Amino acid sequence: MSNLNAPDVWADRGTVTVWVVGAGGNGGEAIDALAQFSLALKALGGPKLEVTIIDDAKVREVNLVRQRFWAGDVGAFKSITLANRYNLLLGMRWQGVPGRLEDVAEELSSAPDILITAVDLASTRRWVGSHRWRCSARSPLIWLDLGNNARNGQAILGSFGGEGHPTVLDHYPEIEGMADDTTKSCSTAEAIAGQDCLVNRAVATAGMSLIWELLRHGSTRKNGIVIDLASGQQIPIAFPTQSIMEASS
Repeated sequence: MSNLNAPDVWADRGTVTVWVVGAGGNGGEAIDALAQFSLALKALGGPKLEVTIIDDAKVREVNLVRQRFWAGDVGAFKSITLANRYNLLLGMRWQGVPGRLEDVAEELSSAPDILITAVDLASTRRWVGSHRWRCSARSPLIWLDLGNNARNGQAILGSFGGEGHPTVLDHYPEIEGMADDTTKSCSTAEAIAGQDCLVNRAVATAGMSLIWELLRHGSTRKNGIVIDLASGQQIPIAFPTQSIMEASS
């Protein structure tokens, strides 16, 4: 069975650069997990996480139930709010960027080692698939995509460069022809009807467990995890025995 292994360059540098795209339901939970990982890795002598949070949205009152914001955050940029919070509370030096990934990626100082996409935009996923940030055999781009519906969702962990493990674009080829749904909930009740209170936490916890396996243990054999809150099922997806590059050669 094929594994996804943490690149040796992570240990050589002593740092891992992480971009989180989307600071809402899934993104906020992923960011909180990264804060926990940072403290744990520091205690264990592991690599330092350099985190950049990218989101062009501002906090709305409807976000206060499912997302990691308080009433005093309404009107502020989500990305800057969460970066400042962890910087102040935990002494991090994280960066919040109020923009869309497609617009700001080239302006950022370095390419990510890990990219976490937590936005429900097919166009962003397609853009990631066509822009791979100087990934190479030694320094691949690890891509975790988080997505969900009302009571179910999935976390898919793949990579570009190196062996090339299947990404969300391989598992869900229909993304290629999907249009973006930019409809926003107008009320808290509508928001909860569209996405259950705990679905983001469940999906993000499943996905971030794969990132933790890479950071702590150096590899993972799971290509993804599918979550269904209605049935209570959590189903792992194994990596194929052949890498994408081998299969296409």
